[in-house]
Amino acid sequence: MRRATLPILAAIAATPAVAQAQDTGIYFLDEITVYANTSEIELSRSGSTVEVATQEDIQNSGALTVYDFLNTLPGISVTANGGIGTTTSLRVRGSSGRYLGVYVDGIDVNDPSAPQIAFDFGSLMADDVSRIEVLKGSQSARYGSEAIAGVINITTNRATEPGTFHTVGAEYGSNNTSRVSYNLSQRGDRGGAAITFSHVKTDGFSAADENDGNTEADGHETKRLSFAGDYQLTNTLTAGLTGFWQDSETDYDEFGPSDGVTPDEVSEAQSRGLRAYVEIDGDTIDHEISVFRYEIERLSTGTNRDFYSGLTVPFRFPYNGARTTVNYAGTAIISEALSLGFGADYSDEEFDDEVDQASHIVRGLYAEANWTPNDQLDVALTVRHDDHSVFGGETTGRVAAAYNWRPDVILRFAAGTGFRTPSLYELFSPLYGNRALQPETSKNIEFGIEKRFRSSDFVRATLFETSITDLIDFNFGAGGYVQSPGTSRVKGVELSGAVQLSSRISLSGNATFTDGTVASGARLNRVPETDITLNLDADVTDKLRLGLSAQHISNMLDGGSRLPDYTVANLTASYQLTDSAKVYFRVDNLLDEEYQTVRGYGTSDRALFLGVRASF
Repeated sequence: MRRATLPILAAIAATPAVAQAQDTGIYFLDEITVYANTSEIELSRSGSTVEVATQEDIQNSGALTVYDFLNTLPGISVTANGGIGTTTSLRVRGSSGRYLGVYVDGIDVNDPSAPQIAFDFGSLMADDVSRIEVLKGSQSARYGSEAIAGVINITTNRATEPGTFHTVGAEYGSNNTSRVSYNLSQRGDRGGAAITFSHVKTDGFSAADENDGNTEADGHETKRLSFAGDYQLTNTLTAGLTGFWQDSETDYDEFGPSDGVTPDEVSEAQSRGLRAYVEIDGDTIDHEISVFRYEIERLSTGTNRDFYSGLTVPFRFPYNGARTTVNYAGTAIISEALSLGFGADYSDEEFDDEVDQASHIVRGLYAEANWTPNDQLDVALTVRHDDHSVFGGETTGRVAAAYNWRPDVILRFAAGTGFRTPSLYELFSPLYGNRALQPETSKNIEFGIEKRFRSSDFVRATLFETSITDLIDFNFGAGGYVQSPGTSRVKGVELSGAVQLSSRISLSGNATFTDGTVASGARLNRVPETDITLNLDADVTDKLRLGLSAQHISNMLDGGSRLPDYTVANLTASYQLTDSAKVYFRVDNLLDEEYQTVRGYGTSDRALFLGVRASF
């Protein structure tokens, strides 16, 4: 057997494989999912719903941030407390970010110091991203805690072609926003390496909505360095190293929200991750051993007005988190119809706010059987057991099946159980913690059907439902985190499709209709009932490309009352100057819509950007 390294897999997955339905004469494109199962498979053979985005998809969208791009995918919605860098949360099929696993180059980047462990997408830019996989539905059986809603795997730039290559980009636009990036990649006979540096700075706009009388702009700056390399030591042994460093500074507005008092409230964050791995190709079993370390340091400073005295009082809130994880993964081909994946992991998480410190350890074991009895059916069965140093054992499972009913029609089914353990902050915070909290548990089920046409044209529909028992949330009356008895439910339907209208014009879109309620029957906050996105792309000439997108959000609650519905349109245009250089123009919020995703917090007015990108 030969097990490809992750960089090579990413390159393979980024290039669709052409498949043909012999009895219908239909040709369609297929891609590979690396993360849905323990071994890579074609998307058409995955029982779980997976969204795959390549670097070309991301660049064509014109997205500055990763969350801007993810917001266009079916089943995903984004809420933010202002502009770039402010607290930004992702919801997958109505479930919040604390139920979502997020990995960058195999490093778990969910923040261990956050009140509820989650990844803040506000400062993650798109410049060094080469591929994104969004794996939906409960994945605790494979990834453990926080994977109730799914998992997002982000791969940074890779050296995929022999030789040395440089890519540079620069952009300037509204709110004095500047963006520069540089990537260097090199691949030889036995290995390769890539390094990317990016910098974004903006004067921004008021995080507290300017329409409420807030006039002070809230700026942001991010510097990020990422790298990845692999080397084939022998014919059966490959070693690799990936990592990143990011430093961000963001102005934000105090609770209310309002501009607050001078000086500005400022949030600083520095995060870094490093992962080393070796892959061994055995005669009967392939092995991967990896270890990674993730650290994040956050500091919020500013001045608040004292409620009783009316005097301004400075504040300083530090939060530090770290995670060390060791993984082993094995795969074995038992027969043409059966393969096994199995593994073990050890994770140590730490929290420190310079007053209180806490940590916990999680040990996990998992196994997966992938059964392909014929050319039509693929079944994956996964089971995992976690041993938590605070809560003891938790066992989860998942079944996913894809049935190619016809060469161009795919039926999907997936069901799984999941769990989320309370964060260190939820348990041990001296102000808001509750040591009596127990893990939340979940059940997820989905049914899907997909019809494929020529090339990449398709239509897809998925019914989904997730239930969460013993929900943990903040209760102002109780003065902290409490466990709510009963079951919260999120259910709905997800529709998506794409069609090539002509040789130069394509249309794609998606719609998600979601009904989310807590145990009492009240609707979930910040979950849109209707989320519709349409994208129109046109190659006007061989060199000029135009893209127009629109997103409509309706019937979303915040604080128990409805936010105004809104429709936001964006325009992109790019012109190929040479074979290796292009200039592009982007208009965000083309119609200058006034809207909010979080009550009281502002969003960008119409904004214009001009940029250039070149490779050599």
